[in-house]
Amino acid sequence: MARHPRSRRSRDLRRRRGNRPPYDRVLIVCEGLKTEPYYFGEIRQKAKIPSAYIYVVPSGMGTNPISVVKYAEAVFNDKGKGFERIYAVFDRDDHQDYANAIHMAEARNGRLRNEEKQPVTFEAIVSVPCFELWLLLHFLDVRSWMHRDSVLKQLRNYISDYEKGMPNLFGMTEPALATAIDRASALKRTNQRIPGEELYTDVHELVDRLNSSLKLDV
Repeated sequence: MARHPRSRRSRDLRRRRGNRPPYDRVLIVCEGLKTEPYYFGEIRQKAKIPSAYIYVVPSGMGTNPISVVKYAEAVFNDKGKGFERIYAVFDRDDHQDYANAIHMAEARNGRLRNEEKQPVTFEAIVSVPCFELWLLLHFLDVRSWMHRDSVLKQLRNYISDYEKGMPNLFGMTEPALATAIDRASALKRTNQRIPGEELYTDVHELVDRLNSSLKLDV
């Protein structure tokens, strides 16, 4: 007697799950073309995790936050919906659609389904004013508002040759990672990411998530 197609699909699904590592498959789409992709890519490479499981790409639809969120959903669909977690990484800068992009990500959180019909986490990972704030927190405990130019100037006091797209940023800053996480957590407890007028970053939560999932030492 022929088996019902649903039985075959269930068997194939169990086989795919059995072949997968015991951690979430993560898609990270970044506003930046090089800095953020290089940084998160270094975490993946250190853990020797294939890019199929931690897939990091710059936005292919532009750098404004709405485009980053839309591109993250497009990549998710193009890649066969094979992820449990999606992160759209972007800065506050002077973007007019910053808050709307956060709301757009929130509207998709838990509502998209992957190829296993499981709800997918979809989160915006933001930095106010810029990603370099996260890097600076490894060296300096800053609480008062700083323009992005001031953040870059301060960061170059500690990484003198810092430029966008610089390689090995994770390796250079990793010794102070726990300190940076504590400082970023303190900012998050006291400041708000919307409307984006206070120092703020979520990057520590994504880094901590990757470290926990990949079983790296923090």
